[in-house]
Amino acid sequence: MDNVKLYLGIDYGGNAVKVGLVDGFGQLAGRTSRPTAHLEDKVACRAFAAEIADYVHGMGVYSSELQGVGLAIPGIAKGEGFLTPNVRTDWPLLIDSLARALGKDGIAVINDANAAALGELWRGAGENLRSVLLMTIGSGIGAGLVVDGNVVSGGHGAAGEIGHMTVVPDGRLCKCGRKGCLERYASARGLVQTFQEASELPDLDRSCFSGIEPAHETDALAVFRAAGEEDPRALYAIADGADKLGFALAQAASVIDPAIILIGGGLSKGADFYMDSLRGAYRRYCFAACAATPIQCATLMGDAGVIGAARYAMLENPRDKRQRDWLDPDFGL
Repeated sequence: MDNVKLYLGIDYGGNAVKVGLVDGFGQLAGRTSRPTAHLEDKVACRAFAAEIADYVHGMGVYSSELQGVGLAIPGIAKGEGFLTPNVRTDWPLLIDSLARALGKDGIAVINDANAAALGELWRGAGENLRSVLLMTIGSGIGAGLVVDGNVVSGGHGAAGEIGHMTVVPDGRLCKCGRKGCLERYASARGLVQTFQEASELPDLDRSCFSGIEPAHETDALAVFRAAGEEDPRALYAIADGADKLGFALAQAASVIDPAIILIGGGLSKGADFYMDSLRGAYRRYCFAACAATPIQCATLMGDAGVIGAARYAMLENPRDKRQRDWLDPDFGL
């Protein structure tokens, strides 16, 4: 890989860790993954970092040839503080272990949803645009926000937490401790709960219920299969989730006014069942000036976080910043 400027992107998710080498044009030069492990002590962190270094070296790349390393984490990273409730990891220790194993002074750390948004804006569905709001919808809901090419993390690292926007005052209890959050209605878990509760609604024709039942509390794909059989519980649950998501996006657009809104995560696989309803709900609730904002599915899928983490490392690299800002105004856009 001589004469190719390479960056390492690490997308540390709740279920899997994806690692990839990305060139200066946003193309993946190599990619691997492994199950997520809880890294809570020095031995575990150093072993993980050694595996990453072995992967890089196995691709024929010396650590000294890496231009930068980006790490996307499933939670909030602000200064020296980290909040990742779904992963038990000693982040300062892991970051130090990665820096040592890869011979890098600094690891660029970014929220995973922001990394995915940055990746989509660079080489995905948001390419050639200046701002994007990416909703990652799976068992929970995350959001990444990039404005004028810059990641927006906010004063406390919580910018884009649209999943915790209140859509039903005093509604379902959320894991954040509050009630009525969007995540409790429009995520996979929320969709399944609404489907199950719909069984008791008097206005639904029980004779039309399919025999399909979710296998677990986040089995949204079963709800989509039931919708394919015109199960009124599924149709109701999907319409309700789309309506609440459209409402939340309309409120967010009044503040952010993104050039495009993207839907990613596991529930994007069922987009055919709800995208039209989502767009309709958004336009009913939104400020008129934002009504034309396109809403579509993300395109990079599982690679968005890796590419975005690498891109963030590039943007945080002082040499690349100078090149981007002074030598080539169009660098990387």
